[in-house]
Amino acid sequence: MADEQLIVTWEAAKHCASALGRFAEDLQTIASDVQRNGRVSGFGTLPSGIALNAKYTELTSGGSGSLTAMLQGHIDIATKLADTFRRMGEQYMTTDDAVAASLRPTEPR
Repeated sequence: MADEQLIVTWEAAKHCASALGRFAEDLQTIASDVQRNGRVSGFGTLPSGIALNAKYTELTSGGSGSLTAMLQGHIDIATKLADTFRRMGEQYMTTDDAVAASLRPTEPR
């Protein structure tokens, strides 16, 4: 398995970066919707209803284990992957151009 390689063409890298960018944007829209609408209500005014309301609100838009935090983690990963694929595509083109230039015959002086 050590000799296996993954070869990504410039076109494939471009498509991956684009798809990941769209995915990150979609996740951001969802995270914004959750943040805006994530307040749960309707559990009543009894102490148990208030506690239940607080727990559900915390799960949607509260601390580090909340839905919004999880979505932000996915957004960060998708954004970093998109940047990685963009750089891969750029490096592919740079390498391809350099190799092509090195293969061209030089003009005699």
